Amino acid sequence: MKKMMKWLPALVAPAVVAGAVVGVSAAPAFASESSGPAASVTQMSTPSASTVLALMAQAKNAHYSGTIEQTSNLGLPELPAGATGGSAGQASGMLELLTAPHKARVYVDGPSKQRLQVLDSLAERDVVRNGTKVWTWDSQKNQAVKVTLPSKTAAKDAAGSATPQDLATTLVGKADKDSTLSVSKGSQAGRAVWKLTVTPKTSDTLVGKAVLSVDTKTGVPLAAEVDARGQDSAAASVEFTSVDFGTPAASNFTFTPPKSAKVTHKTLTSHPSHPDNRMPGSFEGPTVVGSGWTSVVAVPAGSLGAGVAGLTADESHTLTQLTQPVDGGRGLQTALFSVLLTDDGRLYAGAVPLSALESAAK
Repeated sequence: MKKMMKWLPALVAPAVVAGAVVGVSAAPAFASESSGPAASVTQMSTPSASTVLALMAQAKNAHYSGTIEQTSNLGLPELPAGATGGSAGQASGMLELLTAPHKARVYVDGPSKQRLQVLDSLAERDVVRNGTKVWTWDSQKNQAVKVTLPSKTAAKDAAGSATPQDLATTLVGKADKDSTLSVSKGSQAGRAVWKLTVTPKTSDTLVGKAVLSVDTKTGVPLAAEVDARGQDSAAASVEFTSVDFGTPAASNFTFTPPKSAKVTHKTLTSHPSHPDNRMPGSFEGPTVVGSGWTSVVAVPAGSLGAGVAGLTADESHTLTQLTQPVDGGRGLQTALFSVLLTDDGRLYAGAVPLSALESAAK
């Protein structure tokens, strides 16, 4: 159960909601470049979707900072009162992260320097990357993890931040034969943007459409919205409310943990299959069933311990509150993704109805 709670956010990434899981409040900051009139987009000819995608590809070396806001309407169930400790506490924290609105402060200086600063009311969480060094920090737990990456290329692949650009990368990867693309004009954070709409061609996914707001000058995605099929309001969205395209100060990409903190060191090898190459919170041995918007991530038995049958009484009660019984296990369906945990310890997740996961598990 503990491993399932830890891995669930990573497993729902194919459901294009991982990009919406960010947090933190910070004061807005505008530079002269960020305060240009959004109305200027009305004088521009609307480009093709391929032109917008090419503009986004050129943004990999961009530098900027800003404040992000995230909202979600996934229809996730609430845990009962008193579910605050042990596995129930982990589940409660996970649900809060996926359902409550959050703010975040983001700093980016090209592909090798990023910082996501998450501030809760009484705590702070950070992910700081500088070259091949990545720090994660949780002030509430007073714990820090320092990861040394094997190369700049590996660093780029292994470290990421939950920004609109990360969500854009996930969505664009689904954009050829599986989706229909269209472009319109708009504005975001005082900037002119191209609104790129990605609509799945299949009706077998829970995702209705996704809309990316791409800055017309820099190509940086400034907002991303994912709509669930048959739902009026956005199921998940993340957007810049302020953005500054000046180079962030170098001090934003350094981190020194407090002397009292518990610090864990980890060095990744250059071989991608090496067991040490798992970042904190990652999962083992996944396979993908199907393709495109209907693909399902499957984690084999053994990766999640003893499965439903091996849970304690408290863990079983918490799982019951979160899920519904299905043939051979327990399942959860939200507006954008579903998760199935079988009695023998297998786990399935995807942006599909729960019934599709049951079929994949047979």
